Amino acid sequence: MEKKEMLQVHKYTKILVPASSYNMQDDNRLLIPFTSGENIGFVDNEGVIVVKPQFTMYYGDCYDESDYIRVTVDYLYGFPRSGGRVASYKRPMYGLINFKGETIFEPSFFSLIPAIGNKKLYTVQDKNLGYAVLNIDGTEVVPYGKYSYIDGFDKGLARVKIGNVTNWQKNNGNKWGLINENGDEVLPIEYDDMWSFYGKNRATVRVVKGDFAQNIVLSEILGVVEDQESGSLSDNYYADDYGSSYGEYAGSYAQDVEGYSDDVIDDAFDGDPDAYWNID
Repeated sequence: MEKKEMLQVHKYTKILVPASSYNMQDDNRLLIPFTSGENIGFVDNEGVIVVKPQFTMYYGDCYDESDYIRVTVDYLYGFPRSGGRVASYKRPMYGLINFKGETIFEPSFFSLIPAIGNKKLYTVQDKNLGYAVLNIDGTEVVPYGKYSYIDGFDKGLARVKIGNVTNWQKNNGNKWGLINENGDEVLPIEYDDMWSFYGKNRATVRVVKGDFAQNIVLSEILGVVEDQESGSLSDNYYADDYGSSYGEYAGSYAQDVEGYSDDVIDDAFDGDPDAYWNID
């Protein structure tokens, strides 16, 4: 007998029901998503349209006035190929709305990563592929161009990288470190690799320098900014962990939804997660 495949429920799983069999007044969200054709809009629990259908996807829900919803629109682009052919692609562009449906950020970012534990802080990547850290009022905590890559914040910390060589190449010259929510470097930008801890509920971050790998306790980093050697290192080991590093392509469909690791995207898609969206 063929084994039945069960729905895997995670925080972005949606169950679609017809409006005729749904009582919106029992829904305690301040914004309730609905679809019209291929687009998504939002109503309140009285059925009043707050945001007209215009988005292709949304992430998060508004249960409180301090909550924000990430929304996307499709961005289409192409590149000329041999024989006069044009290779076409699409990818989501991320924006942000508040509980009133007001636009906080226009859908103009290739990635928009919310800080875990801080609803007012976002790591963004713009169309020029530059990374920055923004408050919801638009002020820059970390300006564009300072780092080649910035991860989302978790436990008050975020990975940063200097260097643009894809991660799968050995001795690529990239250097990694950590910053706090003020943009201060709290772990020097000197490590050859640093594993992702964003959204993984990890107590430590694995760092690599040369052939040596070690775990650093995250909770101790902010308390030992002035003394990096004061006993914050633990669980030293040597290991080859291909496929276990995530975060360089956070915000892409290939990684966030399909679950491809940084290594797989580097190898299978030549470091371009947008290749997943090939619509030739």
